[in-house]
Amino acid sequence: MIDISKIKIGDKVSYQPEHYKKNNMWENGLVKEIPEHSTDSVRVVYNCGGDWVNFKNYTSAMTRAEDLYPGWHHGE
Repeated sequence: MIDISKIKIGDKVSYQPEHYKKNNMWENGLVKEIPEHSTDSVRVVYNCGGDWVNFKNYTSAMTRAEDLYPGWHHGE
């Protein structure tokens, strides 16, 4: 799990909620926003067609910090 107090916009994160674990599935993304109104979630861009330089121009998903890990996951 990631420590929400230590992340910043642009950080690479890996998403693995409980239902992904049995199949060792991961999604990589970049932190787009750290909402002031939330203490347990951040907004993450997962799909940008590889255009990571412009990730701020893409739709993000509100994601629970407990499902995020620092860095990108690249297989086992």
